Amino acid sequence: MCAPIGAQGQFTRRTGNPRMVAGAAFTDAKLDVAIADPDVQWDGSKYILYYSATHATSFTSTDDVPVIRRATSPDRMTWTVDDAPVLTVSTDVAAWDRTNTRAPTVIYNAAAPADRRYLMLYTGANGTFPYPGYTIENNAIGAAFSADGITFTRISASDSPQGKAGQVITGKTVYPASTNGTVADPDLALVNGVYHVWFSSFACTGTNCETVTDQGVAHASSTDGIHWTVSPAPIRSLLRMSSDTKTGGQQPSVIYDEEHCRYELWLTSDVGTENDVQPIELDNTMGVFKAESTDGATWSLNYMRPRDLLWSQTEAGEHLGIRTGIDLAQNTTGRLMLYVGFDDQNVPANSTLPTRTGTQAGVMTLNVATRDLP
Repeated sequence: MCAPIGAQGQFTRRTGNPRMVAGAAFTDAKLDVAIADPDVQWDGSKYILYYSATHATSFTSTDDVPVIRRATSPDRMTWTVDDAPVLTVSTDVAAWDRTNTRAPTVIYNAAAPADRRYLMLYTGANGTFPYPGYTIENNAIGAAFSADGITFTRISASDSPQGKAGQVITGKTVYPASTNGTVADPDLALVNGVYHVWFSSFACTGTNCETVTDQGVAHASSTDGIHWTVSPAPIRSLLRMSSDTKTGGQQPSVIYDEEHCRYELWLTSDVGTENDVQPIELDNTMGVFKAESTDGATWSLNYMRPRDLLWSQTEAGEHLGIRTGIDLAQNTTGRLMLYVGFDDQNVPANSTLPTRTGTQAGVMTLNVATRDLP
């Protein structure tokens, strides 16, 4: 029985932003000099956050290491970050995820084997997409499991469909007829015992992959978190133009509202140079649009409607811009939104951010907006 949907409010930034600022020190005397890609959920008593970070001796050192971190909060205001990362970039120089491990999404499944109760999907890369003219990373999606949500282990090479430890979905998995492609930014939901994931996807053809054919959000499902059945990609109902498969958005965040039998999806979809008004140039976005669905496959989305969150230069924590990778959590009928901003306030010494012409003093921040939450 699906409960009727009641009146809904608007997302409001909460007093107290930013809630986290890059530059925090850990017991190894190193810092997290960058933060990105929050993934948050409510477990009934606290919010649990996973996010990407760059760990280094200082903002100017060259020993930076990509890590995935975990933090918790009972009130959305104060976040306690675990000292040890839950996953670190592979140390194997031949690994497919040896240069980056980021954009985590984690789901808890009480019915899974004890050592696999928590499934993490993440984005990994081993350098730049290997064709002339490309500067994007050669991304794929990996899987790791945990018994407690704190220590994760990549799946073995023998379990991987591609025979590579951790790896579960690639661009060729999604677009087998293409020359190549990439996938990234997964977001998980568990519905009736089945894992579902939505993610950014890109494909191209030609000897050097010179012709882009597809770009948008894709979907796959799985019963074990390792072997995935991919739906036709990209999802047509999330395109700006249904006849152009290159007009899809990216970095989806999805919630399945079981009480109302409804999926909600937020994504980034900036057009042309509209986000050039932001001073910082680093995976920046103007905000997120919202889509709805009853089956997770066909979505209702109107790009002519206002975004659920739109960048504002006057708001705390985002004076210089917003970074892609906004995520949502469900708490009864309310929604918590976490997003990374670029700010020029309380900037740690030597912390800089890239602009279109160079760099300027700035810092990455974690910010909160809510809808229908006290």
